[in-house]
Amino acid sequence: MAGVLGGVVHGAAALALGMLTALPAAAADGGLSVTGPESAKVELDDHAKRDHLHGPLPLVITNSGPASVTPVIAAYLDATGGENDQVCTRTGAAVASQTDQVKAIGGNQARAVAIDLVVPEQCVGREGTLVVSAPNTPPVTTRFTLTRGAEREPEYTAALLTAAALALVVCLLMTVPATFFGKPRENWESEPLDIDSPWSVKDSWLTNITALGALLGTVLSTTGFLADWLPGVSLSQFLGMNLLYGGVILFAPIIYSASCYWGWPEQKDEKGRVFRSFKPVAHGWGLVVAAYATLFGVFGQLATIVVLIVSAAADQVTKWSLYVLVAVAVVFIGLYSLRFVRGVLATPPTEDIVTPPAGQRSAVL
Repeated sequence: MAGVLGGVVHGAAALALGMLTALPAAAADGGLSVTGPESAKVELDDHAKRDHLHGPLPLVITNSGPASVTPVIAAYLDATGGENDQVCTRTGAAVASQTDQVKAIGGNQARAVAIDLVVPEQCVGREGTLVVSAPNTPPVTTRFTLTRGAEREPEYTAALLTAAALALVVCLLMTVPATFFGKPRENWESEPLDIDSPWSVKDSWLTNITALGALLGTVLSTTGFLADWLPGVSLSQFLGMNLLYGGVILFAPIIYSASCYWGWPEQKDEKGRVFRSFKPVAHGWGLVVAAYATLFGVFGQLATIVVLIVSAAADQVTKWSLYVLVAVAVVFIGLYSLRFVRGVLATPPTEDIVTPPAGQRSAVL
């Protein structure tokens, strides 16, 4: 009897020990897992919060435990050793939240969830880690990379309208009947201008520089150089706008030449003797219209650069430095054009005139 009782006690103890050792194994079978790309790309777009972007990160979260759980999601961005590490790696810099109405996941179920990531704009291009956890379960992680969304296109239309408006303002100032930078003569639009050579591409440094800028922009956009600076931004439209502005600039000499007529106007030499020579005679309206075409092309290229800077993956210091450079270029080009055209349209002096050699005077920008 004692042997039988001893056997029962030993059997119960073995059964209890087996149950105790089985409990951790059963608990280990339950938990969370994440299914998704090894390193998902998160395309970022504008967000309501100033200087922040957001983008979706779709995942499938599996709950292999018997009980329903509500995942807790957090995101952390990697340090790169750059100047924006303090902004991008601080606590709460990247905010991750589920966009679904129902956030709980039932036991032994899997559900597709959409995670909305909100990050500072300076953090575009960084990699990070998404952490998914729940009470009494070990956390799981997945990697992601932040990229600029392809649908964030530069505002080329705004650049075109801005260039047209700026060129119009400068050209209107060219014809204002005031005394700054010379006063335009009466009937300046129809009276012949006393200039010796027609506008040509080779004689115009402003036309040459802007045409070279159009060529340079074409080379940079087709060789992939700008793609690294503008991730996710299509450069095909930039290429088309760049060629458009370059074509307008090259068309300016044609506009000027169309306003000229060839004739035998009276001229005076250094001794005051009157003579005639066969030459093109320009008019003020042709000069102003050609100047508008040139300024529209120049300002168009500069405005396109501005909208590209806005869309670029660069820090704010770099962006504002480029903004200042573009603004300085606009001011100096506008000022030079204004002073030059008003000087040509002004009434020439009647005394103490020294006639330069033929071909030395021209009305080109």
